[in-house]
Amino acid sequence: MISSLKSRFDKTPQRSIFLSADKLEIYHWANGKLGSSYLFDVSADGQKYFDRYLKETGRIATWFLIDLVEEEYRQDTIPHVFGGDRKAVIDRKKIRLFRETPYFYADLQGREVDGRKDDRVLFMGLTNPDLISPWVKLLYENKIPLAGIYSIPQLTKHLIKYLPDPADHTLVISLQSISGLRQTFFHKQQLKISRLVDMPRYGTQPYAPVIIEEVEIIRRYLNSMRLIDVDKPLHIYYLADPKLLGEIRKLSTQSPSIVNYYLDVNFFGEQKGTVRGITTPFSDQLFNYHLLKIRPDNYYALPEEKRYFQMLRASRFMYTASVCMILVGMIWGGFNFLNAVVNKKQAEIAAKKSEFYSERYQLAREKLPDTPVTPAELQLVVNIADTVSKHKADPFDVLKVISKGMDQFPLIQIDEIALAASADPNRKISDVDTDNPGQGVVGVSNIGTVDTGYNYYQIAAMKGHISPFDGNYRAALDMINRFSETLRSIQSVHDVSIVTLPLDISSSATLQGVSNAAPGTANFSVRLVLGIRNEG
Repeated sequence: MISSLKSRFDKTPQRSIFLSADKLEIYHWANGKLGSSYLFDVSADGQKYFDRYLKETGRIATWFLIDLVEEEYRQDTIPHVFGGDRKAVIDRKKIRLFRETPYFYADLQGREVDGRKDDRVLFMGLTNPDLISPWVKLLYENKIPLAGIYSIPQLTKHLIKYLPDPADHTLVISLQSISGLRQTFFHKQQLKISRLVDMPRYGTQPYAPVIIEEVEIIRRYLNSMRLIDVDKPLHIYYLADPKLLGEIRKLSTQSPSIVNYYLDVNFFGEQKGTVRGITTPFSDQLFNYHLLKIRPDNYYALPEEKRYFQMLRASRFMYTASVCMILVGMIWGGFNFLNAVVNKKQAEIAAKKSEFYSERYQLAREKLPDTPVTPAELQLVVNIADTVSKHKADPFDVLKVISKGMDQFPLIQIDEIALAASADPNRKISDVDTDNPGQGVVGVSNIGTVDTGYNYYQIAAMKGHISPFDGNYRAALDMINRFSETLRSIQSVHDVSIVTLPLDISSSATLQGVSNAAPGTANFSVRLVLGIRNEG
C-alpha cells in the first residue's frame, strides 16, 4: 500500500529519504526549501512502488536518514594511535561489537585524562542491516547517487549548538511521525546514548503523559550509569508544537537537578532559515530540512553504495572546470581583442603622424636651396671624415721604431719607405708586398685575423741595402735577419716580415757565378706592422 503517489513526480535536483521500521518518507528539495513529499509502506508492495518512483524521477542526489530501534551505541576506549594503526584497532573493535552488520561508524570523542590517555570512542552500528539494505539495493540498481546514510541522533548533534543555554548534560526529546519518540543524550555536546520509543497513533490518546513517563525512565537510567554529574543539572529540551508543549509543561516538574526547555519545533526553523512552517508536533520536516541544508559527511553508507554519487561529483567537477576554462578563455580572448583594437588604433595614429611629419619634411626640404649632393651623401662624407680623424696616421711612431733598429746596424741603409694606416694589418701598400714574401726565409710571417686589441695599424714597407758590401752574402743575410728580429722585439710592433733578400735562397732558385766577379749589391725589403691604441 502507498499513501501518496503521483503518475509523474516533481523533478528536483536532490532529495532525502527518511526510513523507520514501518514507513519510508521522501522529501524533495527545491530552491533552498523542502518541496513535495511522498510516503511508502515498508513492505514488498512499498518497495515495488519505490522502485517505480526512482525510475520516474531520475538520478537525483539522495541523502538517506534512518530512525530505528536497531541502532546501538557502545562507549569504549582505544590506544592513542594514528593512520593505519588506528584503522586496524577500530576494525578489530567492529568485529567484536558489530560482527553481523556492515553499517558501522566510530566517533572519536577526545581522550581520557588519566592513565595512558587513550582515545574515547563511541561505536555505533545498525544491528539489523536487513531493514535498510533492500532500499539501498534499489537505489544502487537504479544508479541513484547516494551521498550517505545518517541517523536522527547523529543529525541531532548538529542541532544542539542552536539550543538556548547549552549545558554539559543535554537531553533532546523529539517526535517523528513514522518512528516515535526519540530521546538523545549529550555530554559536552558529544553524543553518548539515544533511545527510541514507539508511540500510539497520533490523536488516539494524549502524548504528554507518555512523554513524561519515558523521560523519567531515561533520566533514571542516566543516573544509574553515572553519566550525569551530581553537581550539574540535566537540561531537557522538548521539541513539539505549542499545544503539546503546554500539556508537557503542566505535567513536568522543575528541580535543581532538572531544567526544562519547551521549544516550538519551528524554533530551529527560524534558526536555520526554513520557509515552510511546521504545524504538527513532529520533527520529520525539521531533520530532513537540516540534512539537505548542511549535507554532513557520510556515517553509515559503504563505499560501493556511494559509487554513483562519487561519479556525480566528478562529473560536476569536470563540468565546473570546463565552464571555468571557457570563461577564462572568453575573458582572455576579450583582453586580446581589446589589445588588438588598441594596437590597431595606435598603429593608425602612428601612421598618421608619420604621414604628417613626412609632408612637413617634404615642404621644409622644398624651401631649402639646391645642393649638389643629397643629405644622405653629406652624412656619408661626414662619417668618412670622422673615421679619418679618429685614425689619422702619424709617421713619427713608425719612424722611431725603424731608427731604433738601425742604431744597432750601421751598415744598413734605407732607400725608400712607404707608409699607410689601416684597420687591416695584412693590407698591401706597395710593390714591396708580394704574394710570396720573403722567398721562404726565416722571419717571414702571415698575420692572422684574431683580435689583438689595437684600434688600427701603421704599416711601413721599406727598401734598403747594405753598404759597404764586400760580396759576403752569408753575412748579409744574417744581418738582415737580425735587423728584422730587432724590430720585432720593440714594444707595439705587431709584425715584421722580410719580403726580399739580396740572394734568392729558395729551393726553386739556381745558384751560379764566377769566382773572380766583382761584388754585387745587397738589396732587401722589409714589411713592418705597428699596432696603435687610442689613448683614453
